[in-house]
Amino acid sequence: MSLLQISISASVFILAVISLRFLFIHKLPKMTFMFLWGVALVQLLVPVSVQSQFSIFTAVEHLSRTFTVPKLIPASESSTFVNGTTAVIMPPITEHVTAPIMPLKMASQISPIVWVWLVGFTLCALFFIIPHLRYRKIYKMAVPIRNDFIRKWQHSNLLWRDVQIRQLDHISTPLTYGIFRPVVLLPKNLDYDDEKQLALILTHEFTHIKRFDTLKKWILATSACVHWFNPFVWVMYILANRDIELFCDETVIRKFGENTKSTYARALVRLEEKKIGLSPMISSFSKNSTEERIISIMKTKKMTITMMLLAIGLVASVVIIFATSALDKTVDATGVDNPTAEPSAEEMPALYQGAITTDIVPALSQGATITDLMPHDLTFNKKYDVPKLIDSLMDSKYRAVYMDNEIYLRVMMDNTIQISQDNGAVWKKYDTDEVDAKDFAKWLLINDPIPGYSMEEVQSRLANGAEVKHLVFENVKEMYFIIDRNGVQIELIQPEKISSVLIDGQRMMITSAISAQMLKSFYDLLVSNNILSETHAEQDYSERMKYLEQNLPNFIVTK
Repeated sequence: MSLLQISISASVFILAVISLRFLFIHKLPKMTFMFLWGVALVQLLVPVSVQSQFSIFTAVEHLSRTFTVPKLIPASESSTFVNGTTAVIMPPITEHVTAPIMPLKMASQISPIVWVWLVGFTLCALFFIIPHLRYRKIYKMAVPIRNDFIRKWQHSNLLWRDVQIRQLDHISTPLTYGIFRPVVLLPKNLDYDDEKQLALILTHEFTHIKRFDTLKKWILATSACVHWFNPFVWVMYILANRDIELFCDETVIRKFGENTKSTYARALVRLEEKKIGLSPMISSFSKNSTEERIISIMKTKKMTITMMLLAIGLVASVVIIFATSALDKTVDATGVDNPTAEPSAEEMPALYQGAITTDIVPALSQGATITDLMPHDLTFNKKYDVPKLIDSLMDSKYRAVYMDNEIYLRVMMDNTIQISQDNGAVWKKYDTDEVDAKDFAKWLLINDPIPGYSMEEVQSRLANGAEVKHLVFENVKEMYFIIDRNGVQIELIQPEKISSVLIDGQRMMITSAISAQMLKSFYDLLVSNNILSETHAEQDYSERMKYLEQNLPNFIVTK
C-alpha cells in the first residue's frame, strides 16, 4: 500500500478509538487505550496488514461490488457469434472498480508530491527535535539532590536502569527525560517536607521510566512526522500523550489506595498552577489536560473481572473490525490434493488437474496441429509497443494474464496459477503438474510449426533450465507455462477454436476470432489488477481495435 492508503486505513481505526475513548475513558482500564494506540502506531509505521473477513473494509468492498456499476472502457455492445459450429455468448464483465495507477516515471525523477512530503516531514521533525535539544541544555544544569527521604525511597524502588534524581530551578513541575539513562528532575521550589506528596510524584515519574514512556512519545512523534498531512494522526498524538499520563495516574492510585485520590488531585492542581512550557519529548507530572486527569483520578475504581472482560471484548472487536484489511478474494482451490483423482462437481465444477508427468507426454501428440489455431500478435509494427506493455505487466504483481469465454487466469510473481470463473470476483489458486522440459521441447518442434514467437529462443530457454507447468481443463483444453527468470510464456492446446486473449512475458496474443467486447473486457481485467491505468488501457484498446480492423479483419467478430 502507498503511504496515503496506509494513512487513510489507519485513520478509520483512529476514529474508532477516539469514539471508544469518548464513551469509556473513565469506565475502562487506561491500559485499554494504550494498547489501542499501540495498534494504531503499528498500522501507521509498519507496512504490513492482516486480512479479516470481519473487517469493515471487507464489508465496504462487498457493498461496492453489490451497488457500484463497473466502469468499463467504451466499446460496442456485447455480441453473440458463431465460432466453428459452436455458438459463443460473451459474458457480462463485472470487474472491481479500482483507482488508476500513476504512470511510470524515470527512477532519477522525484515526484513533486514526494518533495512536498519531505518538506513537511523535515519541518515536523524540527518541531520536535529543536525544543528537545534546547531543553536538554537546560536540564544539564540540574544538580544532585540531597534529601534523606528521596534517597531512602529510591533505594527501596530500584530499577534495572540507573535513574538519577536531580534538582533544577528552571522548571516548575517534576519531569522525566532520557530513555536508557533516565533522569527525574524536581523543581527547586517543591515542598520537600511533604513526604506523601514526594512519594506520589516519584512513583508517577518512576512509572513513566518503567514503561519507557519517553520512547513511546518519540514513536508517537515519528508517526506524526511521517503522516504530518493527516489531522487524525495529530489528534492521536495529543490523546495518546494524555492517556500516557492517565495510565500513570491510575497506576499511582491503585498502588497507594483510593483514599489518596484527594491528595493526589490537590498535588496535581498545585503543580499545574506553576506549569511552564515543556519539551514534547519529556514525561511530566502535570503536562496534560488537568481537568481530564482530575476527573479520571476521582473516578478511578477497583479493577473487576467484568471490567477486564469488557475491555478485552471491546479491544478485540475494534481491532478485528477496524484495524484489519479487506479479505483477499484469492483463495486456495479445494479438492486438488490428488491430481489424478476424478474432478468433483461440487468442489471444482469446471477445472481439474492433469495427469502425472508420465501420462502427459504421450498425450501431447494429440494436441491441435492446425495452423489457424496458432496465436496472432496483437501489437503494432512498432519496436517500443510490446516492451511497453510487457513492462507494465512485469511492474505489477503478475507475470501473465489470460482470458477466454470461460475463465480468467493470472500467473503470480511466485509462479502460482490463479483462476477465476466469475469474471474476477473470486480467484482460486491451482496446483499444476511438472512436465519434462526436453520432452516438451521435442513436442513443440513437431506440433507448433508456425509459432507466434521465436522457436529458437523458446528452445534455448527450455535447454537452459526453464520449467514447464501443465494445467488441463474438463473440455480437454490445456495450458503449458514455460517459466524462467526471463518471464512466463503460455502455450495453448485447443481441441477446437476458443476465443482467448493473453499477455505474458513475451507477447500479447489472440488465438482466434475475438469480439470487441471480449478485448475490452480483457483490458478491464488489466485495469482491475492494477496492470494498466484506465487512461492507458482505453488508449491501447482503441489503437489495437484499429490495428485489427485494418490488418486482421477476419479476427474481428461483429453482430
